[in-house]
Amino acid sequence: MAQFTEGQIIRLPCKVSPGPFSEEPLVTFETVNGEITGFVSEDDVDTDDRGNNFLRGIVHAVHGDIIDVWVRGSFFTTNGLAAVRETMVAAA
Repeated sequence: MAQFTEGQIIRLPCKVSPGPFSEEPLVTFETVNGEITGFVSEDDVDTDDRGNNFLRGIVHAVHGDIIDVWVRGSFFTTNGLAAVRETMVAAA
């Protein structure tokens, strides 16, 4: 079980699609309350050697195996605060 702390930068697996501007992709990521979709800066999206996409976020709080994460962007159903399971998160 990984230890996450407030203020830590993390990576969330995400799907990436073209957005309205080349520097602003549309991303979708899983949370404990379902998927969240919105537009983010391309600087907040990483791709690993295998082509997997990750959205950067910052740990806001940890509640057992649930992590509240701040993600920058313009989302359809949240202001950027999302609750994710520890198993969905990778350290940056």
